[in-house]
Amino acid sequence: MKRFWKFVYIFWPSVLRAYETFFHHHRQDFLIGHLAAQKITEDLERHLAMNGFERAIIALKDPGEILDMRKREGEEFQYHIRLFNDREIRTHYEYAPEAHLVTHCFNVCQEKKETYFKELLNEYLA
Repeated sequence: MKRFWKFVYIFWPSVLRAYETFFHHHRQDFLIGHLAAQKITEDLERHLAMNGFERAIIALKDPGEILDMRKREGEEFQYHIRLFNDREIRTHYEYAPEAHLVTHCFNVCQEKKETYFKELLNEYLA
């Protein structure tokens, strides 16, 4: 199984970039707020990394996205956070692609989890 994911991590980003060019021209749901004026992208990235988040490598890139991080929860799920060039922050909880690659691609089982994200991002939200 490890070989499979090693292969996916190599080729899947190229597949996603092609898909985005033709079909993905929107931001995903669940706007939670905007990055606070006194914070910069690096501040948010550091905060998320200190809380167990990592760069999301095999994810769609939404228009205007400048930071994309996730935190795995067990084998099946992940918390996902995106920051955009207009300082908008969007978040959701979903299947991890490693657990459910196809259903993950079709946004099956996405949840808002607003309380979790607002507590995590408290001082980073405007």
